[in-house]
Amino acid sequence: VERLDHGIHHVGGAVVFAALSLAAADFFLKLSSSRISSNLVAFIYSVTTLVVPSILLWIAKSRGEEITFTREGLVFAMLMGIAFSSVVVFLNMTFASGVNLSVGTPVIRTAGIMVASILGILVFGEEVSWRYIFGFALTVAGLYFIVTR
Repeated sequence: VERLDHGIHHVGGAVVFAALSLAAADFFLKLSSSRISSNLVAFIYSVTTLVVPSILLWIAKSRGEEITFTREGLVFAMLMGIAFSSVVVFLNMTFASGVNLSVGTPVIRTAGIMVASILGILVFGEEVSWRYIFGFALTVAGLYFIVTR
């Protein structure tokens, strides 16, 4: 718990802005879903996602910061980009089919978090405790209650 608290304390602002950015992305995706095709949404997403990182890279280079990478890092970053683009396409399809934002977003995001959590355990050997299992079960129950309102 100390390690998590310590880490969250140092990145608290980033966590808040990441959550707000994710909420905004889902909100705007829902607004656009019935007004634009999934393929065009994915294209616009891909093009506009270049803006913020380009600015950050420019700032880093102007400060003289070294931009480092490995071949494996590039491959994983590209796979992450493909995965996020796929998320946008499938979220758009979900919302365009009429699924409510208040149901689709928690189910899809939480299910994704649960799968990533399981991968952390299976691939990286991260620790599993009874508290973790209990929390996982509560998450499943929470998704059930959201879906069945």
